[in-house]
Amino acid sequence: MPSQTDVLNDALSQIGATVITGIDDGSINANHCKRMYPALLDDLLRSHHWNFAMRRAVLVADAAAPLFEFAFSYTLPTDSLKIVEYNGASLDTTNLSLFESTTVSRYKIEGRKLLTNDGEVKIVYVARVTDPNVWDSLFYQVVAGWLASKLASAITKDTRMARDLLQNTLSLLLPMALAVDGQEGTVEPFRADDLLRGR
Repeated sequence: MPSQTDVLNDALSQIGATVITGIDDGSINANHCKRMYPALLDDLLRSHHWNFAMRRAVLVADAAAPLFEFAFSYTLPTDSLKIVEYNGASLDTTNLSLFESTTVSRYKIEGRKLLTNDGEVKIVYVARVTDPNVWDSLFYQVVAGWLASKLASAITKDTRMARDLLQNTLSLLLPMALAVDGQEGTVEPFRADDLLRGR
């Protein structure tokens, strides 16, 4: 069962660097990992609606309402990185027919608060999943490869190695991970908007 340290050491091994005993072991390599890894992981999780990272929540209204514009304030889950569905409506902006069959109520995210006029809020969101045992195996490879690229620049100062590792991650590993992840679940039919139908 892989641990966070396994992911970090996978990345370090790819550049021929000394492995660590943990992210807090105080070594130079651990300090580089500690600085780069958390933000990289959040960025990769936010970049796609990874099946393993999807969570659902029914939010409870805060006691204090917003000062103006909205009637309700809701505190987002602590592990929430990005909302992908709001009260049953997909927030996927790549589909031109987003508002064809459903209307998404107006809301705003401010800090860790969701502000809206809706008295009930149900969300599907991408969660911060830090346990590598929950990740898809290809996602694990993407994280290790991308981190290796960043560590190559920081530790070995080898920009060519860093570029090659990043290129391999972006052109091979990430597309495979996205393709496999996208094949799980029911296929959503593409709905064209009126402009496309008229052509």
